[in-house]
Amino acid sequence: MTAENILQRLQKVRRTGPGRWSACCPAHDDRAPSLSVREVDDGRVLLHCFGGCAADDVVAAVGLEMADLFPPRPGSPGDGATAVRKPWSASDLLRLASFEAGIIAIIVADMLAGREVDRARLIEAARRLADVAEAANVQ
Repeated sequence: MTAENILQRLQKVRRTGPGRWSACCPAHDDRAPSLSVREVDDGRVLLHCFGGCAADDVVAAVGLEMADLFPPRPGSPGDGATAVRKPWSASDLLRLASFEAGIIAIIVADMLAGREVDRARLIEAARRLADVAEAANVQ
């Protein structure tokens, strides 16, 4: 939804600058405009009532929801696009592999010293390393 969709539901709307307006706040008895409306470059609509009303009270007063202040995200349900999973970067995979290898080294050292170990965490680390290998297409 754009700012225009919200502005048409407000009273005494006045443009105050590019992508900025003032209007009477519908959430309280407002005689002079105290609501600031701004549409930012990414399509979000920002609201601020200088009378102290919360943004969710303002949108509810005009029959909208907070989600209406945000543009649909690409790949979100209902936008007609299919979600695309981004591949992990090589540096992220190496960091994860290094971290899990460190966990395994600590657990093995504890085992060799005869201390109690978290076997479930050892299995989890091995599973995560297998996931890293799969993500890197190394098998």
